[in-house]
Amino acid sequence: MSYKSEVGKRLRTLRKADQLTLAELAARSGVSVSSISKIENGALSPTLDVILKLCDGLSVTIGELVTGADENQARQTAPNSRFATAYRGEGALISTPNYDYLYLCPDVKNKLMVPIHATVKASSMTQFGELFRHGGEEFLYVLDGEIEVHSEFYETVRLTRGDGVYLDSAMGHAYVSAGDGDAEVLCICTEPQVQNI
Repeated sequence: MSYKSEVGKRLRTLRKADQLTLAELAARSGVSVSSISKIENGALSPTLDVILKLCDGLSVTIGELVTGADENQARQTAPNSRFATAYRGEGALISTPNYDYLYLCPDVKNKLMVPIHATVKASSMTQFGELFRHGGEEFLYVLDGEIEVHSEFYETVRLTRGDGVYLDSAMGHAYVSAGDGDAEVLCICTEPQVQNI
C-alpha cells in the first residue's frame, strides 16, 4: 500500500470517528469535497497546506493524520527518554507539485515538532501558487541548492547551502528553488496548538 493510500485511510477513519460527512469536513476545513474524497481513495496526494487545513477541520495534529500517532493521549515516557533514528531515505513521503516531503521519525508519537526533509521543486511563484499559512512556527535550513523565501510581510530573501530562516507559520510563506534544479532543505515545524471544540 502506498503512503498516499495510508494517509487517505487515516483521514477517512478520523472523519468517520467524528461522524462527519465529506461535506461537513469540507465546510470545517475549507478543502473541497472532491479533494477530500480523492485523498481518502488514494487518488490525490495532499499538499502540506491541505493537510494542515484538514487537521484544523478535524481538530487533530499533523502527526495524528500523517503518521497515525495518537497525540491526544498524554505522554507515557519519562523526561529525556525519547529516541528515534532517521536513516537516509526513511520516513513517510508525500509528493506534491511544489515539494516532496519526507516526514522523519514518523513512528514517534506525541511529537512537539515535525522534522521534514524536503525537496523544493517549484522554481517560481507563478508555478508555486498561493502562499501557505498554517499554525505553529518553523525553521528551515538549506542542505543543497538555493532557495527564495517569499513571505507575506517581509522582502524575499535568497538562501544558499548552510543558510536558514525561522518564521511564524501563520504568516503566508513559500519556498521556491532559485538555482539550477531542485533544492534540498530540512524543515522543523512545531505542531499548532489544537483547540478542542
